[in-house]
Amino acid sequence: MMKPTNTQPGSKFFREMEKRAAVSDTEKARKATIKKTEKLRELRLGKEAEERAAEAAKPAKKAKAPRKRKLPPFEREV
Repeated sequence: MMKPTNTQPGSKFFREMEKRAAVSDTEKARKATIKKTEKLRELRLGKEAEERAAEAAKPAKKAKAPRKRKLPPFEREV
C-alpha cells in the first residue's frame, strides 16, 4: 500500500500560498499595532506637554508661615 503524499506540485503550491497569506496577515496586524502605538504615544506626549505648560503658567503658591504655638499662660509666683 502506498501512503498518499503531499509532494504533488499542486498541493505544494497551495501550501506556499497559505503560508504567504498567513505571514501577510500577521505582518499587516503588526504594522497596524505599531502605527496605533505611535499615534497614542504622540497624543500622550502632547497632553503631558500641555499639562506641564499649564502648571508652569500657574502662579506659584505662597508658602504658609509656620503657625505659632500658643504657650500656656505664664503664672508668676508672688
